[in-house]
Amino acid sequence: MLSELAYKIRNHESNWFDNFILGIILLSAILVGIETDKTMMLTFHDPLHLANIIIHYIFVIEIIVKLYAYRDNIGLYFTDGWNMFDLFIVLLGFLPLLITHDEATYEAVLAARTLRIFRSLRSLRVLRLIGRFKQLRTIVETLLHSIPTLWQVFMLMGILYYSYAVIGVFLFGENDPQHFESLSQAVLTLFQVMTGDGWSDLMKANMYNCLHPHPLLSPLYFCSFVLVGALIILNLFVGIIIAEMDDTRKRHLQEENGEKMLHETDDGLLLRLQNYKNEFDEEMNAIIEELKRRKKS
Repeated sequence: MLSELAYKIRNHESNWFDNFILGIILLSAILVGIETDKTMMLTFHDPLHLANIIIHYIFVIEIIVKLYAYRDNIGLYFTDGWNMFDLFIVLLGFLPLLITHDEATYEAVLAARTLRIFRSLRSLRVLRLIGRFKQLRTIVETLLHSIPTLWQVFMLMGILYYSYAVIGVFLFGENDPQHFESLSQAVLTLFQVMTGDGWSDLMKANMYNCLHPHPLLSPLYFCSFVLVGALIILNLFVGIIIAEMDDTRKRHLQEENGEKMLHETDDGLLLRLQNYKNEFDEEMNAIIEELKRRKKS
């Protein structure tokens, strides 16, 4: 039974152990949400603390079981990015367990900034859900593979921001010091404009009833930035990510087909090869017949 479970884990097949771990992750997410309520935490502190310890060591057992599943080639476990992510989360989870569970000192513990950060690390367990769902993994891998191309768009956006920020400081620095007094403030204001948050109010504030009104330059400045920054640049991001997602799905399909062929019997492979040959022959005969028809006509 254990060998069969190890085989399914190693080959990413559905099994009761992975489903059990998925349920534990969901339970952990619920407990983290409960811990945000001070009343609940003070009332049920000891049971919640014990539950977190048990959950954490269940995750440790999961790591051990997976290492056993990859015992024939342990290197495969460490070459899987999702396994390393799970291992990192589990190791990081030891830090919150160092926090005292004495109710009398609970408020004092919360006052310590570092320990509060340690407690918040439990919320990272929820991120393990990403590795459990193929669709979520596809999205994350798409974002990671998009970084080299997106970096070029980031450079273009940085040049755009810098240029518009400098112009904004010179044009509107005296009119609106709250948003354009310095280069850093101007960049932050432009980010706000790119999100579409109140950019028309900023434009109108620099058109009339200010120290140096710009009835023409202000609309030109803000409208052009919204057009280029919020529409064109953001559409570039979307286009790159969609194209990369299509490539990621094709890559996953090829990997799945490769794994199926790896575990398929010789008779199954021969049958698939025969089917491919029959389809190829049918297509070739259709092409030959069409060529003959065209030659006669």
